[in-house]
Amino acid sequence: MKFTAAAFLSLVVASDAFAFNTNQNPPRTSTVMNSAVDEAVSADSSSGAATQDPLLIRAARGEKVERTPVWMMRQAGRHIKEYRDLCKKYPTFRQRSEIPEVAVEVSLQPWRNYQTDGCILFSDILTPLPGVGCEFTIDEKLGPIMDPMKNWDDLKKMKPMDPSEFGFVAETLKILRDEVGPETAVLGFVGCPYTLATYMIEGKTSKEYLEIKKMAFNEPKLLHAILQNLADSIGDYALYQIENGARLIQ
Repeated sequence: MKFTAAAFLSLVVASDAFAFNTNQNPPRTSTVMNSAVDEAVSADSSSGAATQDPLLIRAARGEKVERTPVWMMRQAGRHIKEYRDLCKKYPTFRQRSEIPEVAVEVSLQPWRNYQTDGCILFSDILTPLPGVGCEFTIDEKLGPIMDPMKNWDDLKKMKPMDPSEFGFVAETLKILRDEVGPETAVLGFVGCPYTLATYMIEGKTSKEYLEIKKMAFNEPKLLHAILQNLADSIGDYALYQIENGARLIQ
């Protein structure tokens, strides 16, 4: 359902951007998402679809439901033998998350095992970064690695995202909708701007986040610009997931 995901993302993306950017005009993403919310409300009101939605969707909308819905916060787990076996054939995280048939299988494993009310897209918060001009690799021991953004010249490498570059995400979501049926909500998956910015500025995972803290104090306008670009792009990416089958966004 577009309303639930769009409403959630409009709050998350806008608040994350405005935490560092209170003196500028509202980001383009908020306008787009508010429009999507209005359209979804209108569509649901006219179709009477509320009573037919999955339990998780009805609960997220604030309706009184028969029980608390359950879903997996993490898309897969090492406790699942099928996942461990699949990792031997597809050893890198990007293979497992960017090959549609593999991402579908990993997404379905916990749903099959536990029959949860939601099935979440197997993906990573960094998946959309190449779409904004930030390439990265994932070392299976060290985690994500990328060239850190340090100055305005680095910012020029960023570009507006074209979500259609991520056709594998759309294909995975569409297959998941067919696989789980109408009683299970398919959840999309994105990372919010500040979290993504920590990876981009640190260049890797971090415990102290010293580089982004330094930028916040020494180059606040640069950090604002990075966050604004990310907020717009991640908003578009979330809407792309909604348009291709996600009914909630985590």
